[in-house]
Amino acid sequence: MKKLAIVLLLTCSYSTYARSPLRLGIKAGADVSRVGIADDIYVNNENASFGLGFYGGGLLEISGPAGSKFKGQIEALFAQQYFNNGYSYIINPNDIDIKTSVSRISVPVSVKYFIIPSLSINVGGSVHFNLASKSAIKRSKFIMGDTSWEINNKERDFLQTIQVGALAGVTYYIYKGFFIDARYNYYFGKVLDMKNALLNYKNMSSIQVGLGYKF
Repeated sequence: MKKLAIVLLLTCSYSTYARSPLRLGIKAGADVSRVGIADDIYVNNENASFGLGFYGGGLLEISGPAGSKFKGQIEALFAQQYFNNGYSYIINPNDIDIKTSVSRISVPVSVKYFIIPSLSINVGGSVHFNLASKSAIKRSKFIMGDTSWEINNKERDFLQTIQVGALAGVTYYIYKGFFIDARYNYYFGKVLDMKNALLNYKNMSSIQVGLGYKF
């Protein structure tokens, strides 16, 4: 009798949750990020390339009225992002290569429109809390030989603490709660402000592709 009561209780609990407008989920995947270098009278041959990182975290999906094709979603994600830059000085020609990492907590908020039950288009905004950043710098073709060093961008007060952003992407549900997610992110404000340094960064962008499960 007790076993039957437990089964009935679990069944009722699941049915109640299935009808709830709130659903929890998890997601994780790869992140490719890029930050350009602004034109400067002191440097040339500026180049920027994508760096491969990762992200992961949880989400809360909020359904609209019955039959609505719109849903809302809020997420809390940790991301470890990388980007690569290079340039050369005009006055004292030598090549500089910089590999930078950024650790951040992101809170994206989006609206999802379901074209079909298994596919949605997502747009929204985000708030990002930048926790740490380091840059590995290599200087070559220098008259005194090649040199390399590392700087902590947070300790030097180069790292911008809070940023806001915009996002757009798609979600495809493979089977039941399992889904594939792809998103483009644009971050307003410079993630690194080098202040009086010769290098001047532009705004950051990233593409995230991953897998998730909605309970």
